[in-house]
Amino acid sequence: MGIHDLIRLLAEKKIDFVLVGGLAVALQGYQRVTMDVDVVLAMDAGNLERFIAAARNAGLRPTIPVPIESLARPELVEQWHREKGMLAFSLRGAEARATVLDVLVKPVVPYADLRRDALMVEMGTAQVPVASIPHLIAMKTGTGRGKDRIDIDELQKLMSGNTP
Repeated sequence: MGIHDLIRLLAEKKIDFVLVGGLAVALQGYQRVTMDVDVVLAMDAGNLERFIAAARNAGLRPTIPVPIESLARPELVEQWHREKGMLAFSLRGAEARATVLDVLVKPVVPYADLRRDALMVEMGTAQVPVASIPHLIAMKTGTGRGKDRIDIDELQKLMSGNTP
């Protein structure tokens, strides 16, 4: 399952999410390559139920050896975050080149704020909520990753209008 297939799945199944990460950076205007889809979900029971059902029906499985339903157990997710530093619950399809779908479990910016300020972007037939530039910068600040530093620099240029 590719990037566009994953986005279409979320949109068609009425999953309440915001696109973050490299794909969101690209959709905001800095063209860069990414190999996964990063999202923040509304963590209410109904949305998680829809998400888990959609992911299961699409053949997505966690990359760690736990049931997909574990995502709906906040105490377990909190424990993984606290004890193992888990930041994302990753899912992928069975095919070798399947795109990874990362559900951020402890985003720096709360879901409600991400959703409120999201830019709606058309991807195929779907309208996709994409994290705002200031929120993307906040989420990428302090990670210590070189690619995030580059994303921050480019996003700041986009925000100030200093792009070629």
